[in-house]
Amino acid sequence: MIRAVLFDFYDTLAYVDGAIIRAARHTIARRAGVDAAALDALWQATAHQRMLGALGSLEEQIATLLARLGRQASPALVRELAAIDLAAWQRAVTLYPEARPALAALKARGYQLGVLSNCSHQAGYVIERAGLDDLLDALTLSFRLGLAKPQPAIYLQACAALGVAPQETVFVADGAFGELDAARALGMVTVLIEQAHQSRAYGHSTGWDYRVDSLAAVPPLVERLAAGGTTAVG
Repeated sequence: MIRAVLFDFYDTLAYVDGAIIRAARHTIARRAGVDAAALDALWQATAHQRMLGALGSLEEQIATLLARLGRQASPALVRELAAIDLAAWQRAVTLYPEARPALAALKARGYQLGVLSNCSHQAGYVIERAGLDDLLDALTLSFRLGLAKPQPAIYLQACAALGVAPQETVFVADGAFGELDAARALGMVTVLIEQAHQSRAYGHSTGWDYRVDSLAAVPPLVERLAAGGTTAVG
């Protein structure tokens, strides 16, 4: 029995304009008086740590990265730089047009809905303010838990937050981090979504049960699954 639908966020419900983020990071480097390329390299090198929340708040992250580049920034400057980064993320993230209608259709049919995302503090900040609170029952964000896909524990946390078992859950994602393979191993029904603007920057999955090319296709697929129809194709 299908009782819940769990979505990845980035490249699934929303996409990111990376040029906006990169421009903001160059502004941050200029304001801090450090080399932009060196700061970019540190952002990339610490991506996994930041997804796990291991470097603390966004202000703590920025202070740490600048210190590694030999720049001891004042608290006031760090707050300014953090505000620049958050504002850039808010401008850079766009919900797919089909996201809200698809979620609303599933919600109207009584499914529990959640987001499971590997995200840094600033990326999580945007998720928490995406305007989907009326449709989502739970957010499971890596930086808050110190866990990240494809670790089984974070999927179990997401299911627990929705009050369902993995076998009662459909997981929709672009496949980064091997996330669909891990979800499938736990007994979830997995759906690969391939759509415009996806970055493909964080790896891929090798197996899934179904594939769609639009969020609009998810509600009818879930309904067919709940009714006992459709044959796996992944």
